[in-house]
Amino acid sequence: MTGAWTQIRLILRRDRVLLPVWIAITALLPASIASATTDLYADQAARDAFAAASASNPAQLAMRGPIHDASVGGLTAWTLGSSLALIGGLISILLVIRHTRLEEETGRRELLSSGVIGRHAPLAAALTVVLTANLLLGLLSVPALVAGGLPAGSSLLFGLSTAAGGWAFAAVAGITAQLTTSSGTARGIAIALGGLLFALRSLADTGGAGWLAWLSPFGWVRLTRPYADDRWWVLGLIAVFVAALAAVAFALSTRRDVAGGLIPARPGPATGTLPGAFGLAARLHRSTLAGFAIGFGALGALLGVAARGLDAQLDTPQFQQLAATIGGAGAPISDVFFTFVMYVLSQLVAGAALVSALRARGEEAAGRAELLLSTPIGRLRWALSHLLFAFLSPVLLLSALGAAAGLTYDGDVARVTGATLAYLPAVWTVIGLAALLFGLLPRLATAVSWTALGLFLVVDLLAEFKLATGIVLDLSPFVHVPAMLLGGSSSPVAPLLGLTVLSVTLGAAGLAFLRRRDLMPFG
Repeated sequence: MTGAWTQIRLILRRDRVLLPVWIAITALLPASIASATTDLYADQAARDAFAAASASNPAQLAMRGPIHDASVGGLTAWTLGSSLALIGGLISILLVIRHTRLEEETGRRELLSSGVIGRHAPLAAALTVVLTANLLLGLLSVPALVAGGLPAGSSLLFGLSTAAGGWAFAAVAGITAQLTTSSGTARGIAIALGGLLFALRSLADTGGAGWLAWLSPFGWVRLTRPYADDRWWVLGLIAVFVAALAAVAFALSTRRDVAGGLIPARPGPATGTLPGAFGLAARLHRSTLAGFAIGFGALGALLGVAARGLDAQLDTPQFQQLAATIGGAGAPISDVFFTFVMYVLSQLVAGAALVSALRARGEEAAGRAELLLSTPIGRLRWALSHLLFAFLSPVLLLSALGAAAGLTYDGDVARVTGATLAYLPAVWTVIGLAALLFGLLPRLATAVSWTALGLFLVVDLLAEFKLATGIVLDLSPFVHVPAMLLGGSSSPVAPLLGLTVLSVTLGAAGLAFLRRRDLMPFG
């Protein structure tokens, strides 16, 4: 652990903007939602009625689970429990991979290790910073909740359970960082596991197999039941899980070389056979895309199995009325469930696509792009080769997700896949933003791109409580996607075409800025 404190200071210096913004936004959300909940419901009877309606809503159950207590605090915990675990888990994964595997991939870890830095110091520093940041944001949310009149003990439990979601996925990322030589692949594996665990929790809350919730960190966050019966002991289960995974990560790190992975990279051919920049880009992206496609395909199959039995299982007047209200007369309950879950999964696909979109920046930061561009390969052709795979990756992932779900759902693969691919322009918009930042602000491209995706998640969450409306709500590209399974809008082509044009414009602007700037390796 020699040098761990120095590594911690280095991480805090590099993330001096990202960490405070993330902590501040997340810490302020619970009090905002609690205030909105107080204003939305006139009395306890109104909150009880909402809780009863949510218990008969398969989409709400899939997204957030059942409401354990219909008080202001209970509704706040229900609204934010899974959402904050998802956002905190995603950011924790990105930070741990950034300060472990990415440091090795760029060669900085080897340079630092030539000094007085112990083998476990980088991983220990990354986990310490991320776990502490999650704890801090959880604790900072407590005073505002208590000031709003909520019980102090339950508020503290809710804050700690919020932090626990980030802790769990930070530990998961600590292990995936040991498996592969690529930071993109390590991120991809961790994000895919996150999506699978979210689906497992959704299945537990909608399919009647409640015990499945005990197999997922998303389930554990919900099972602490703050403002209901306050199960403090569940935090002990999460602590054991995090400690066990961290111990495994440290053990695995001693069984590999620096910059190496436990899953060995395949040796290349004896002679070069890659046909130019696009062949090289295909070689760099294919393993990550294949892993994502398999993961999202498995997730889609699980989702289809979970959804297909809901029409018979939830055949009650309340469910039928809800489905008719959301999707029109005759709308199947299972289609309502599927549409809500697909909305969340499309944002996970956007996160996976960002891995491909930012690969060019990784090549530039590592200094490899500078060497490649010393050959006859032009700068635009090199950037276009990576951007092409960034735009193609969500086509592959959404198709795998939709086809597998359609096959296990109702057998109508074309219908379900078409509804899934409707999210493609929204995902492309996220990629176009990353391309623009790569050309304009390369040093900030990675941090700002992931922050923007996180803000889209926050905007969608705030919109449910009418805390984000008008221009603020329109900033999220995902809200403009019509629900194709439920009939969508009368003219679904217009918003999808508009998002597509926007994404292409952003990407073109990014390439134009790239032509006019210097390369910026090693930073």
